[in-house]
Amino acid sequence: METAGSPTTTAATSNASTTSEAARVAWSGADFAELDDFLAAADTEAFRIVEHGEVIHEWYRTDSSYGRDIASAQKSMLSLLVGRAIADGLFGLDTEIDELLGTGWTPHGQSAGITVRQLLSMTSGLDDQFAVIAPPGTAWRYSGAFAALFDVLTTTTGRELGAIADDWLFAPAGATTARFYHRRTDDYGPVGLFARASDLTAIGKTVLDRTQPGLPDSWLDASLSTSQPYNEAYGYLWWLNGQESYLLPGPALVARRGPLVPSAPAGMVAALGKDDQKLYLVPDLRLAVARLGGKAVAETQLARTSFDVDLWQLLSRMRGL
Repeated sequence: METAGSPTTTAATSNASTTSEAARVAWSGADFAELDDFLAAADTEAFRIVEHGEVIHEWYRTDSSYGRDIASAQKSMLSLLVGRAIADGLFGLDTEIDELLGTGWTPHGQSAGITVRQLLSMTSGLDDQFAVIAPPGTAWRYSGAFAALFDVLTTTTGRELGAIADDWLFAPAGATTARFYHRRTDDYGPVGLFARASDLTAIGKTVLDRTQPGLPDSWLDASLSTSQPYNEAYGYLWWLNGQESYLLPGPALVARRGPLVPSAPAGMVAALGKDDQKLYLVPDLRLAVARLGGKAVAETQLARTSFDVDLWQLLSRMRGL
């Protein structure tokens, strides 16, 4: 079971116990059977709620060993690694990618001026095929070009991605089965991240508690805030709720009014992957919710779907949010 940390004093132990007990009380009247039925109907395989380090509820179609490629939810994990590399002085937010990888990291070599910040904020001006669709920094476009950041990490550290992730993120978080790997198909891009629901909530806890080694609070503050003027609901590879408008992946980049998930707490941030792979974090509540499985809804979406709205309507009612 995840705990609220490793307290070193009686006072800290008491505080952890108090907050964990408050979390249990907050959920005490919840109808988890209704939630489980909802999850089963939505082709869910694994689901977990952790608040203040306390496992509030978990549900598995088979057992807790289920894991899978979390698709684009991995982007938020990559953001944590990039933040650590920046904190270590390996490069800066405004370092140009050409300075780190040379000019051959795009097939056309038209990459001048694209920075680390722009890959993190989806403003590189490149699409999934690395075609130039806008000058760097002038538009938001959800794009697979972010994956160049994997090469930035391995090039600047001189280490393999798996070793970096294990040392900087997975092992400290206790995400014991999470691992990056090279996909055999490029349907999602060249690099995948396998994880269980328990891995995701463990990583989420390091974000909520701000306990990832070497990662300054200032990075999380920046990552979990609007990163550019075009899509209020996007930080550094994290989705943000509670904004006045949002853009979603796809060719029709029309700003939609209102928060990304109106039924969720305004302060929620999320790692969202294709076919409804989810990690939701609510910092004010120290709440992490993870969902893995098949498509929860009929249509294929890369980020938010109606499942997010329906799930949070249920969770908000259960917890009295």
